[in-house]
Amino acid sequence: MKMEFSGTLPCMRWLFLFFTFPLFGAYIGNPAEPALMNTGFFSAQYPFFKFTSGYVGDYISDKRYEARQTDPNFDPNQTFRHFGLHSQLASLSLIIVERLELFGMAGGSKEHADWHKQPALADAAATMFDFESNYHFSWSTGGKVILLQWGSIFLSGDFTYFAVPSSHKSYFKFFNKLNLNLENAPEQKFGLNEWQTSLALSARIYFISPYAGIDYLHSHLKVQPGPQVKTINYYNEQSFGYFYGLTLSITGRFHFNIERRVRSEFAYGFSAIAVF
Repeated sequence: MKMEFSGTLPCMRWLFLFFTFPLFGAYIGNPAEPALMNTGFFSAQYPFFKFTSGYVGDYISDKRYEARQTDPNFDPNQTFRHFGLHSQLASLSLIIVERLELFGMAGGSKEHADWHKQPALADAAATMFDFESNYHFSWSTGGKVILLQWGSIFLSGDFTYFAVPSSHKSYFKFFNKLNLNLENAPEQKFGLNEWQTSLALSARIYFISPYAGIDYLHSHLKVQPGPQVKTINYYNEQSFGYFYGLTLSITGRFHFNIERRVRSEFAYGFSAIAVF
């Protein structure tokens, strides 16, 4: 990926920024899942605990990051327009008395980014501006709890932490217009963290369970300083968002879920889960 800092320091105007990095994104799912998954393959109905396992696919088209930068000579918000993240995860969870679910996920994530603006066609080195990385390790953990229940209507809460650990693929690096490494330009390390909490209403109507809710998201990307660039901190632009989805239950043992998240980030997800 080649990216241009427009309006930056004079010595950086001829540079393009190449980076591969981990991003964060949190699939929520139906917060009422502890109550919906009431029958397992090897457990009687209403046991003290059950286990689940499954697959989660999550696709974030825009993380909506912004930088809180005070240097008048360098505006990092001009470097990119969209951050996106695709994740493929395996899930495992423990459900306790159909009121509390503790879960963990592990798998791979792939990032992509777009420039803030279309580069000039006169610059032949800037014709490629979209980026996709290879899948690399990511993980998530959290919990869901049933707070109140009125018949087949549930008020539920969720907390999720999602991360892609730092690796040799996670760094910023500068190239010149000939796509050659700059001498004495080290890789710029960085760290990221994100957590999310949500509150939702769900309703069980036979084998269909729609849900909708609000979430609070905190995401922080910190880029370490380099010889040309100071420390850069990126945060999600919008903290509050909302989400909605639909769960389809087959015999109580298989559950399929689709979900949409908007405002705090633009994303959709899918999951397939089996109960044991």
